[in-house]
Amino acid sequence: MPRLPRLLVLVLLAVWGCSESRGCATSEPEPVQAQVAPDAGTPEASTPGVAPPPLEARYAKKWLVIVHSSSTPGEGSGVLQALKATGLVAEPLRLSTNAFKELRPCLEVLVAKVFDTRAEAEGFREQLSQARVVAYVKNAGPLEPERERKDLTCLVESEAQAARAEALTRRTVPRFVESHAGRTFMLLGEARTSIVLEPVDVRRSVWMAAVEEDPMGLFVKGETVDVYGAAGLLQAGCAVKGFAWINRGVPHAGYFQQEPPPEAPGCGRPWAFAELDCAVAPDAVAFALPAGTKAPVFFAAGEGPPSEVLAAEEQALRRSERFAALRSEGSLQAELVQERLSEEVKSFRYASGSTSAVFTVARFRTGEGNTMCGGDYNRQVTRAVVLEPGGGGARALTAKALAGEDVVGVLDLEGDGKVELLVQESWPAQAVRLLHEDGSELAGAVVENCDCGC
Repeated sequence: MPRLPRLLVLVLLAVWGCSESRGCATSEPEPVQAQVAPDAGTPEASTPGVAPPPLEARYAKKWLVIVHSSSTPGEGSGVLQALKATGLVAEPLRLSTNAFKELRPCLEVLVAKVFDTRAEAEGFREQLSQARVVAYVKNAGPLEPERERKDLTCLVESEAQAARAEALTRRTVPRFVESHAGRTFMLLGEARTSIVLEPVDVRRSVWMAAVEEDPMGLFVKGETVDVYGAAGLLQAGCAVKGFAWINRGVPHAGYFQQEPPPEAPGCGRPWAFAELDCAVAPDAVAFALPAGTKAPVFFAAGEGPPSEVLAAEEQALRRSERFAALRSEGSLQAELVQERLSEEVKSFRYASGSTSAVFTVARFRTGEGNTMCGGDYNRQVTRAVVLEPGGGGARALTAKALAGEDVVGVLDLEGDGKVELLVQESWPAQAVRLLHEDGSELAGAVVENCDCGC
């Protein structure tokens, strides 16, 4: 009985995603969850006061044959039916990738079977392939020692996703602009119902369905917007010439190996877009505002205070508690793996007139800093300040999780003297965001990624 509360807590963490707007229930019988009590006779099972191991511990460093992955728990009913129809002896279960250190976080994977060796896993994957069930093999890797932190991060992102969708219902909000198949699209909003889409490229990585009117009811054909990049205006007066639903989610690796080719997207959900009549480079970070909106004030990259001010900011960063904590933590990790801890400090500066923004970043690494496909240590801390003109002093930005290296632009969007940060992220998903000084999101666009990583 003393173990029951702990077990319930872990079960709740394992299904953190059920708090999303989409439910976790499905109509078909569910595969087993990673909710297994310790075997009778083990110290964890028999000794009062000893916490049981994490429920996913038995799968650590095992080889997983994955048939489906998604940020929305409970999906994959069609895959389960196909798996059952093969007649193969499968042992399906659902796992949260947050439980494992080297897997992409915030996903639920549907595992057909678990094996001790890669050869066994690949053999079963081949059997599934012959039965026309696409799967891929991943090593679960070690358990994540900071599981609760990951769960909380994913929950926060889930809440941010809901807030992002709600913000898009306001016509005046900045809207990110993307390029697909040589065409330019402006983000409008999230689909609430199932949409039938068609592939627009050979790889079937982007799916689309044209519609006559804006599904969100915000824009009409012929209306114009001004498109801005990280440094300022890209094009003024871009006209809306059409509307479409687009799914550009990144599926798991096995998706592109299917024969015959897949008939539906392998990840994510449809989003409504307006097609614009102007061109934007595929790799540009761009957003649009309704034509006539007062232009933001952009800060110029690489300009700002002299080197002695940057040096003072670096010293202030080095005196911070977070800097000391990461250096201590990194030194311990480096000692455990018998490697040297690399410590690098960089400064990035932006200026508009006599006002400057300075981002001082300290990064600690072991090895190549590969945390996505390896066990290297790689952590950073950023000190971000706005330096006011006339000796007005430094105003520290309070965005807690900010990575200064992700900042690609600084601007004053509303002319209120406060800065907004344009950031571009690559992990755990491709994302672009406009952030307030406190780190809250003003606008954002996230490309869902269902590939588990290594």
